[in-house]
Amino acid sequence: MLNRIFNTIILIFGFTVFSIINTSCEKTKKTIGIVIVKDSNGNTVQDAIVVLHHDGLISTQGSFPEPNLRQEAPTDGNGRAEFTYDLEAILRIDVTKIEGNNTYTGSNIIRLLKEKTVTQVVEIN
Repeated sequence: MLNRIFNTIILIFGFTVFSIINTSCEKTKKTIGIVIVKDSNGNTVQDAIVVLHHDGLISTQGSFPEPNLRQEAPTDGNGRAEFTYDLEAILRIDVTKIEGNNTYTGSNIIRLLKEKTVTQVVEIN
């Protein structure tokens, strides 16, 4: 009888510990920003350079150092560039595409939300 009670207590204790460990080790999702670059005709643009940064968007006054949020990536065959951050941010998007002697540019703003994927389209001219 005592052995049966002891086994029940160990089983309940083990289940409780397993439940606490399982729920506390849940990984957070990534904060992802996707930029899609299109030309003035609506076609996606490959090999454009996309830069996400906060230059000029945040006041440099204050006592906290600014984190380095600048990231750069080329667009793929679908005109898409993907960026991953740890936290939320409001960033400026600058896009440049050089073809021969022509330089095409575009810009926009993206607001990244924590643990979400946000997509923004930028048109270059």
